[in-house]
Amino acid sequence: IKTIAICLMLIDHIAAFLVYPRLVNGGFEDYYFWNDLYWSMRILGRIAFPLFAFFIVEGKKYTKSLWKYIARLLVFAVISEIPFDFALRGTLFDWTHQNVFFTLALGLASIFCLEELNNRRIFIVPLALILGTALLLHCDYGIGGVLLIITFYLTEKSPWMRVILAGLILYIFFGKTELYGLIALPLILLYNGKRGPAPKMIFYWFYPVHLMILSLLSTYILR
Repeated sequence: IKTIAICLMLIDHIAAFLVYPRLVNGGFEDYYFWNDLYWSMRILGRIAFPLFAFFIVEGKKYTKSLWKYIARLLVFAVISEIPFDFALRGTLFDWTHQNVFFTLALGLASIFCLEELNNRRIFIVPLALILGTALLLHCDYGIGGVLLIITFYLTEKSPWMRVILAGLILYIFFGKTELYGLIALPLILLYNGKRGPAPKMIFYWFYPVHLMILSLLSTYILR
């Protein structure tokens, strides 16, 4: 399922970084075909983030060291930032939008705080700080992304509540197009709890590497 998520993310990013720039600049003769293809690819891409959010919760269950897990996400957030900025803005550094690894790390930190604090009323304090950080950093998927990760954690045994809360978060924070992300939930039901054969670090390295390749293709080859 994580491989499916990566493939869906790749489809989404091909549409965003390769198809869209040529679409708006009149680079395609058959505009309507490519416009329909673009939106179809972006719709498929909406499924990816809910899957990654789910696997953050799953990773929390099986990690031997939570701190190393959070640190690994933050390290790859830093590694991915230049490829992300280059793909998104065409510049090496841009502080107006940070990559999704920051969001995943903040979501994981939220789960940790929720587990460690006996009084859940106190949880509102670190939660506010974490959400404020997501807002301040302008993380990809931002506050809604962090809340979605928390939702997957809290609704593990309540699939219908997961559908309702996830749908509300996706709609309120991202609009109706993001509701296609709910297609991820039936896929999650197929998950058997076992790790696939691919090495774990492939999933970490794929994000910055594919962004750099797409940005180079967009900037220097498919202009």
